[in-house]
Amino acid sequence: MKRQPIGQGRDERTYNSVGLHRADRRAAAVATRVAAVIAEAWPGTIAEHVGSTAVPGLIGKNVVDLQITADPADVPATTEALLRLGFARHRGREPWLPERPMLEGTFRRAGAVFLLHCHVVPATDPDVGQMIEFRDLLRRDPVARRFYAADKRRIAAQTRDSLEYTHAKTQLIRRLRWPLSSAVLVRPSHGSRG
Repeated sequence: MKRQPIGQGRDERTYNSVGLHRADRRAAAVATRVAAVIAEAWPGTIAEHVGSTAVPGLIGKNVVDLQITADPADVPATTEALLRLGFARHRGREPWLPERPMLEGTFRRAGAVFLLHCHVVPATDPDVGQMIEFRDLLRRDPVARRFYAADKRRIAAQTRDSLEYTHAKTQLIRRLRWPLSSAVLVRPSHGSRG
């Protein structure tokens, strides 16, 4: 019997906890391979590599995030296909809604075990482009990338709780995405919010 490439070996992961790690080049190869496995199992499905591991050289938790954008009617079938591949529903303190699920798995590559997060985002979701746009911003803008890395270090120094880290990081991402300009990042306004 052929071994499933997507596993659930959370305790075997190479990178654990909120602690930030140097970028691991193997993560990009993992994302490419997992996207291919998904496309083979569910033809026509495109899994985009998003998150920190999709930005060369960016520090992070080395969790490989993928986003599948789906018609809302296809979200249940896409989710079931991912579960058959070996993914599992997110088991965190704040579970993701069935209509916008985030599934977890692990993948072995070149001596490492990477945690996978596969986000199935309905095409009608108002934030459908957020992760892709943010990845693209960080890839093209070195000022935004440095600012994001510095703030991630600050957040990680303040909490070891992954949910608190994620919430704080989400606020940071919103600040960096609006407006998408390095000039604002260099001279942030401390007296106003928006």
